[in-house]
Amino acid sequence: MARHRGRGVATIEYPTGMNQNGDPSQAWVKLKPDGRVDVFAGTVDIGQGSKTVHTQIVADTLGVPYDWVTMDNTNTDSSPVCTGTFASRGTFIGGNAVRYAAERARERILDIAGKELEIDPSDLEVADGDVVVKGSPDRKLSVGDVAAAATWTYGELITGTGAALKPFAEVDDDTGAVTEEPHAAISYAACVADVEVDDETGEVTVLRLVQVYDVGRAINPTLVEGQIEGGALMGLGLGLLEASYPYYPSPEHRGGEFGAYLAPSMDDLPELDNVILENPSADGPFGAKAIGEMANNAQPPAICSAIFDAVGIWVTECPATPERVLRALQARAEPRREGKRVIFDEEISLRRVASKEGVAKLIDGG
Repeated sequence: MARHRGRGVATIEYPTGMNQNGDPSQAWVKLKPDGRVDVFAGTVDIGQGSKTVHTQIVADTLGVPYDWVTMDNTNTDSSPVCTGTFASRGTFIGGNAVRYAAERARERILDIAGKELEIDPSDLEVADGDVVVKGSPDRKLSVGDVAAAATWTYGELITGTGAALKPFAEVDDDTGAVTEEPHAAISYAACVADVEVDDETGEVTVLRLVQVYDVGRAINPTLVEGQIEGGALMGLGLGLLEASYPYYPSPEHRGGEFGAYLAPSMDDLPELDNVILENPSADGPFGAKAIGEMANNAQPPAICSAIFDAVGIWVTECPATPERVLRALQARAEPRREGKRVIFDEEISLRRVASKEGVAKLIDGG
């Protein structure tokens, strides 16, 4: 009886948004007379940080400081449409919506500033809260002054609206061909798991996870890191502890309390080595792609592969509980019984012959 160590690798690809598209997000941006920015969008932040990321996208697109932007996604009556927070679409699709809205508001800022400075808007740029003449940094107006001029001089409200929607991909049932590209962007990830397997108890301990994620562009690296580490903990649960099928959603056979459901805790978290790769998407806001749900996809197969490397058995159903590990070890240790297998094979052959003869008699009318 001993503890054995092994290493396993798994790679995944993950589409951003709904596979056949048709999942819109919309946004509205407006400037107050002092240049501060209000953003209205329907993307719900459930802890993944979309509100922060969308605020960053708007601030960078407009060319104003981050703390000038206030994001409001609290009321579905006053906010534009968003299909929902799912399919890892918040940064990519919702982020594109606020980016498009901010781009249109920025155009209006440049138009008003062009009137004030008596210069073509194409010769202006916005940075750090100022509208500056290209090549003449001393000629400038603050965005606040431009917003004030729009309000009090020109009687205008500087606004911008945006909507992100890829056309729905119709599928030909006969050929499988689609009218539109079904994926807006593809993210990639790899996970390497180092495990220790106790061949007496079947217990598996994950010692280390090396996780590599291509997220297109990490708009907020700290939030991306949080997604990866949160996904690692969820992946541990899916790989070793959490079993919902076939009982979900019925609570039978699970115990009467939430505490009866096994899930990993921070004590179970192994050493983590996270690597963020940036391979920008042509369609994403500032090159961003998905990171949300894909963060827990690679750990279970990597863990099962590492178990095989450690003790030479495949656990083909997750979670890889001690019982399943021990059953696989026991099955490997059982004798093959070659003589019995030959007899069984002969019985099968005789039955096949008898069946063929029976069918022939029926065809001949016998």
